[in-house]
Amino acid sequence: MKHISMMISIVTVAVSLTVAAAAQTASPPQPPAPGLAEVMLVTQTRHAKLWLAGNAKNWELADYQIEELKEGLEDVVKFIANYKGIAVGQMTEATMLEPISEVEGAIKSRVSAKFVASFDKLTAACNRCHVASSRDFIVIQRPGTSSFSNQSFAPKRR
Repeated sequence: MKHISMMISIVTVAVSLTVAAAAQTASPPQPPAPGLAEVMLVTQTRHAKLWLAGNAKNWELADYQIEELKEGLEDVVKFIANYKGIAVGQMTEATMLEPISEVEGAIKSRVSAKFVASFDKLTAACNRCHVASSRDFIVIQRPGTSSFSNQSFAPKRR
């Protein structure tokens, strides 16, 4: 009887160690992918801040905003390939890459006229994508004023 009790104890310890080891190697649960509306709301904010920074000739901030905007759209391609039967991932990639590249080049050149022209092309691409996805009631434009009264868009004085 003592021998059986000892065997049960050994088996119990072995099983406990196996379960503990398995729990440590299991990958943590992944957070849910963002929804298209959430990504687009953030994209709209970045679009506005991009304009405000570039219009103020704050090229460092404009460069930051175009990179953030591009990352957000990459999330659409990565996480939201299809939205209500529409291939938004593929559409985003096909429509937005070239205008983003033009904005990046304009920012690097630090020429305001190039920035304005490339920003307007980017905005037109946003609207073409909305039309193609039957969301033509969403019309993006240059911001008229800043909604970000708590942020300065002026270039940093050095």
